[in-house]
Amino acid sequence: KATYTGNAKLWQAETSVQAHTIALDNKKGDLTGSGAVTTSAMLQMKSEKDKAKKERVRSVGTAKEFKYEESSRRATYDGSAHLSGPQGDMTADRIELYLQASGDEIDRAEAYDKLTLREQSRTTTGARMTYTTANETYVITGLPVTIVDECGRESVGQKLTFVKATDTVTIDGGGQVRTQTKSTGKCS
Repeated sequence: KATYTGNAKLWQAETSVQAHTIALDNKKGDLTGSGAVTTSAMLQMKSEKDKAKKERVRSVGTAKEFKYEESSRRATYDGSAHLSGPQGDMTADRIELYLQASGDEIDRAEAYDKLTLREQSRTTTGARMTYTTANETYVITGLPVTIVDECGRESVGQKLTFVKATDTVTIDGGGQVRTQTKSTGKCS
């Protein structure tokens, strides 16, 4: 085990962690950071142009605290968490990334409390989000969930499901369900 303090920075290949304090458990493969943590990593994701191919995209995260647990391949950003990467640009009180066995692909992302997600010219706010890469689906809940599109139109509900591949948004408004499909990009 090792602890680094001050303006600590650890890196391996294209992955880096910077914080006031970094603790590394080399035997378990776990890492924690506290005090203005910033991480940077290159992650694999499906190509927007050719879904059969993968491309490398940089993911940058910041938080007050960071913890990576090798046994579950979970990276947790806690306290004023902000993550910008293949799953969109999001802020929340806590963000968790679950990596696939390869370690360079996200299996799913979870966000808790005071969520704001910006993706594809939309801004969504809610209390809880799950993003699953296998089906490229975001599920956001909260009382309420609010989504504002590129034209400034606002939709409110209890649960929002967004399927990235079809650009389909389904909003459950407590008994009423509304579905929106691809935007034309024209506001009227």
